[in-house]
This record gives sequence, C-alpha cells and structure tokens, in this order.
Amino acid sequence: MLIEFSVSNFRSIKDLQTLSFLATAMNEHEKTNVFDATDKIRLLKSTCIYGANGSGKSNLVKAMWAMISFIKATFEDRRRFDEHIQPFKLNTSTRKEGSFFQIVFILEGRTYRYGFVYLKGKIMSEWLFGTANKNEVEYFTRENKNIYINKERFKEGIGLESKTREDNLFLNVVYEFNGKIAETICIYFTKILIVQGFDMATKKILRDASYQVIQDKKDKYRLLEILKIADAEIFDINLEYNYEKEVNQIISQRKLFNENEQEEGLVNFDFDDEASDGTKKMFYYSGTFVNLMKSGGTIIIDQFDERFHTSLTKAIVKLFNSEKNKSAQLCFVTHDTNLLDNDLLRRDQIYFAEKNQRGETAIYSLNEIKGVRNDSSLEKDYIKGKYGAIPFIKNLNNIFE
Repeated sequence: MLIEFSVSNFRSIKDLQTLSFLATAMNEHEKTNVFDATDKIRLLKSTCIYGANGSGKSNLVKAMWAMISFIKATFEDRRRFDEHIQPFKLNTSTRKEGSFFQIVFILEGRTYRYGFVYLKGKIMSEWLFGTANKNEVEYFTRENKNIYINKERFKEGIGLESKTREDNLFLNVVYEFNGKIAETICIYFTKILIVQGFDMATKKILRDASYQVIQDKKDKYRLLEILKIADAEIFDINLEYNYEKEVNQIISQRKLFNENEQEEGLVNFDFDDEASDGTKKMFYYSGTFVNLMKSGGTIIIDQFDERFHTSLTKAIVKLFNSEKNKSAQLCFVTHDTNLLDNDLLRRDQIYFAEKNQRGETAIYSLNEIKGVRNDSSLEKDYIKGKYGAIPFIKNLNNIFE
C-alpha cells in the first residue's frame, strides 16, 4: 500500500515535492474514502491532481514511472534511462545534480522507505529503511560505491557490495542473489501500475487483464457492469481465439428488437471495429479495476478522463471510494472540475500542480490551503482561482487588431 511518493530535480520539478495517500484527521467520508492500513496508519483510497496545461502534473506521473521502471528494468534498459530521467534544466546548479526519488509504502504489515539519487547513468546514493518495534531502522545506505549494511536487518546483502555496479541498484543486486526482503520489495513495485498514455504496450497490459478476468464467471459479471457504465446497450462480451490460442476477436452482444419493440434475440458486433473509443478504453481498464478491488494494489493514471463522460469518471471514483474497496488505491490526473465535489472527495484527496515564473512545479493539497470550509463550492472556487493552479488566458482577439 502506497503511503507517499517524493521527487526533486526531475523535469519541471526542482524542489522536493510529495504526493501523499496518508489520511489527515478530518472526519469527512472516513467510512468510505479511507481505510486502515495498520492500527495507526489510515490511507486514502484515491487522490487526484489538477492544474493548468504545462503545470507539471504529468511530470509527477513520469517521475513515478521513471523510478519504478528503473527498478524493474533490465541492465540494457537501464543504460538508456538518461532520456527518461532528466534534471531541472532552468537552474545552473540543478543541471549538474542528481534526480531524487523516494517511495514510502506498507508491505506485510511493515512500513518501508526506499529511494535513490540518479545522475547520468550512475546511482549517486541509495537507501532502504523499515520499521522495527514501531521505530524506523536502517537496512542499508549507499553513497556512490560505499555501501553500509545493517547486519541484523539486512543480512542478505552482506558480501554483495562489490558486485554492485555504479549503474545498478543495490536492491536489484540483492534480489538477483535471492534476497528475501529485496525480492518482496521488488515484487511489490510490479503491483504499481502507471498509465501515462494509451500506447500499444499499455493497451496490452490492460487488455490482457480484462481477457483474464472474463474467464471467471463472477469476475466477468463485474467487468460487464463496469463496462455498461460506458455503454449501457452491451448485453454480453466474449472472446474468440485463433489456432495459437490467442485472442482473435472480441465479440460484444446487444439485444435485437422486432417492430413491436419486443426482444428477438442478440446481435454480435466486432467490438474493436464498432465500439466507441470511450467504450474500448473502459474495457481496457475494467479488468484491472476488478483485480484491484479484489486483491488491492495501486494504479496511477495520467489524463484519466480523456474520452470519458464526466458521469463515467465520477462513477469510477465512487467505486474506489466505496466500502466495497478494502485497500485498492487510485491516483489520477484530470481537468474534470465536476469531480471537485465535497460529496465525492475529501480535501486531502485533492492535489494541485502549479508552475511559478521560474518554471518550477509545486504540488500541494487542498487541505494545505487555509480557509476552505466543509461546505465550500470547490468547483466554483477553483475556477475562480482561489486555489491557484489554473491557466491565465489572454484575450486572443487582440492579436488580430
């Protein structure tokens, strides 16, 4: 379960910025939008990020993707990561410094804090801390090639210091040598799904999850109910396979009516060819949503509301913010101001991204802004600029004078 993610010196993010799922002491929606991760830690089921175009919202998602992808990457992939991890370029000092990444999470009842600093293909520093007897203790720390190991907490790392290249993570080296703690942590990172766009690779990951979910009768029903939010006319959906046992076609079924408006049967449709882009996107997500609701996990989505009607987006947020959801977490970037609703979201679930005159992105929560009442009209106040993070629109008519 994700507690928080922090980053600095990455693209438009110069100073340390943090996105937190840690619930504050407010009482709003505490039975629906919040869950108990431990006996002392309460986490949010969803968070959202607003901001003007170019404010750096997507850069926060890119930073999370970069960190987790670097952990999961092969050796050859890591050698090409300079194109993904770029320092803040609008300051003479940061151009020469490393990018900082840190994630705090709960795994098997224990809280871990892991991070590293990356600069031009090299790991400048790396650290892992975990809780022990309710206090945080060091597992290992690294500065360039010097690695210190807590021999009581991280025995599995002993003797592997010399096997760690400057362009590789010590955590990955220990994992490769079958370290149990390292393996558990690395597997956890594979359960954080980050969707930056709808490229072919992302579609395949999401689509395969939906294909798998359809195999189970009860899960298929759940998928269909989610899909019907996007297209209420769909009655059923099935897969056709080729000789290699690969999915060859998705068949959706709709009811056929006669001239007396009586049901006559079902009509098959080629889903990929005839469904709308929004319906297809909902199908891709549906299987993953079913799996998250069942087993937990975290999904981070950039431009989530693209091709979705506002009612559909709101329905998905309600699903995550429901008592049926025990531990799944959703974070999404959006421009849909209809979601700024006290009946849907708590103030600590709403984040904003704003860029200053020096091109630096700041990430802050609505809960950090003083004077916001429980009954405030969040959408109207945001559009009026009371919370910042909105574009300044010039009068374009003037350019034609």
